[in-house]
Amino acid sequence: MKTILNTALALMFSVAAMTVVTHSNAESFSSQHEQVKKLFQSNEEKTAKDAVWTAQDIFKVGVIDDGTRRDGYAEYVCQVLYDYGFKGKKVWVQIIDIIKLTRNDDWVKLGEAHCQ
Repeated sequence: MKTILNTALALMFSVAAMTVVTHSNAESFSSQHEQVKKLFQSNEEKTAKDAVWTAQDIFKVGVIDDGTRRDGYAEYVCQVLYDYGFKGKKVWVQIIDIIKLTRNDDWVKLGEAHCQ
């Protein structure tokens, strides 16, 4: 059941994200961008339910809201980005409530970090 829910949420997040990207001139992203996105879309990252780049320097990760601020998780995402060569790229990480996004198309930010 959890896998089906996660799959449905990921699909909804991807559709919403694709809509945003399509409307914003459909930027192309590097293989590093794609590798990080796939990592946060995988089962390797348990907290993340989906992820999307909405610009070269904006990375959004969808999670289920547990009522806490997710700034610490966003800082963790920065550390992962550094491992993939994004140190010095000044990426803005936003942690998004995936339930509100999928139900209401509402990009509610639960946390953020400005990676250096």
